Amino acid sequence: SGAPEREVHAGDVLKERFYLEKEVGRGGMGIVFKAKDERKVEAQDKNPWVAVKVLNPEFRKHPQALVALQRESRKAQQLTHDNILRVYDFDKDGTVIYMTMEYCDAGALKDWIKKHPNGMPWDKGWPIIAGLARGLGRAHRDNIVHSDFKPGNVMMTQEGTPKLFDMGIARAAKSGADSKGETTVFDAGELGALTPAYASLEM
Repeated sequence: SGAPEREVHAGDVLKERFYLEKEVGRGGMGIVFKAKDERKVEAQDKNPWVAVKVLNPEFRKHPQALVALQRESRKAQQLTHDNILRVYDFDKDGTVIYMTMEYCDAGALKDWIKKHPNGMPWDKGWPIIAGLARGLGRAHRDNIVHSDFKPGNVMMTQEGTPKLFDMGIARAAKSGADSKGETTVFDAGELGALTPAYASLEM
């Protein structure tokens, strides 16, 4: 359309509905915000919070990437499991492309791991591993592959339940390498993604 790219920051509102309260994560494909859903506020919902992932502008430049992302997000919406983060919607506000998801209030698994530099105790670590295996198994039964499975793509609840997110979404991005190998490397024109430090040898 030639319209200028709109930068999104905490304090902005998308679609006159989602108030972006604060940034909670940033990765190769976009920025994740804790957001208040004003429709839920109007309905007096006790939990009006959602996660809003604002995608990189590159997606708008590559129609095929948008098609792939739409397809994968629709698949993710159909997955219901205690260990998979729920995807609510995929939408646009002008030039801004975003997804709305379940909000988890205890951060990413990668931050939990950093708090245990000598390793996590078995009684804490094993339930996380088992939960993630169950979540991946649920997705695989529907022929959905995560494509970018790593601690940064696992959100945690206060109770310690791990929830996979970006399930299948990484299929809309592509490879390269960053200096540490920790970031999802992204090229929307190629429709593929990986994080070098966690990618399989085949990838």
